[in-house]
Amino acid sequence: MMKRISILVSSLTTFSLLVIFAIVSSANDAPMNLQSGGALALTGPLSVSMESEIVRIILGSKSYTVDATFNFFNSGDAVTLSVGFPKNGAGWLDGRFKQTSEFIKFETWVDNKPVKFVEQPNTASIEGVYTLPALIKHIRNTNKIEKLGVMAKDYRWMVKEKVSFPSKKTTTTRVRYEAPYENFGGECKGGLTYIYGTGSYWNGNIGESKFIVETGGIPKKEWPKDMVFVLEKDKSKITCNTISEGTLQCIIKDYKPATPEAGVVVGVGCIDTGVVQ
Repeated sequence: MMKRISILVSSLTTFSLLVIFAIVSSANDAPMNLQSGGALALTGPLSVSMESEIVRIILGSKSYTVDATFNFFNSGDAVTLSVGFPKNGAGWLDGRFKQTSEFIKFETWVDNKPVKFVEQPNTASIEGVYTLPALIKHIRNTNKIEKLGVMAKDYRWMVKEKVSFPSKKTTTTRVRYEAPYENFGGECKGGLTYIYGTGSYWNGNIGESKFIVETGGIPKKEWPKDMVFVLEKDKSKITCNTISEGTLQCIIKDYKPATPEAGVVVGVGCIDTGVVQ
């Protein structure tokens, strides 16, 4: 069954409010900001749990790379599942509207063997502060689409089909992708969102999630000071530190993401607001 994944920010901090506008803002040619994240089983029974994940985020001058490894354990009978990674786009619907920004590169592996993937639709929608009759009326009566004040969402899956999970064994999957930075508005040069809430759909708790941000590819003055976790209600299990100069790490143990939309936000070249995580 296809499950809808979205990313919204509910934190009341200044930085989190900035992220809300970053998600829906548009660049000069108005592509829809691209977001991706962790693995999700799209089909089959869930006797498979996520033992651990290591998500390495490498910041570059014009793009970033995510290299994520997931260790799964199947406590039940052998099962074959389709495993998807979100490809979410969102932006203002106006006269400059274009499609979701594309991955610069996208690769996947299962047990160290490269596997092919297919892109599949999830959901597409137009959203605004209207009732449906009012929205239809405004669409009919408005000759300039930017006056509508609505946001377009285009959610898709990057799917690895027929992934085998043998009984009572660990299966390791890996995804590596490069993507353009999201537009975070005037207060940041750019940024990114990694959706880890997809882990909530696997069986039981996640044993350990480790998020690492490497900043060596950007000037020191643009280094992020922290990672911001959004839509995660219990942040007491999150421990973060600087493991070396320019390298941030956050770890969460024995937990289930609060929502499928939970994410890690990293800003690049942001104005220092004094806000702490």
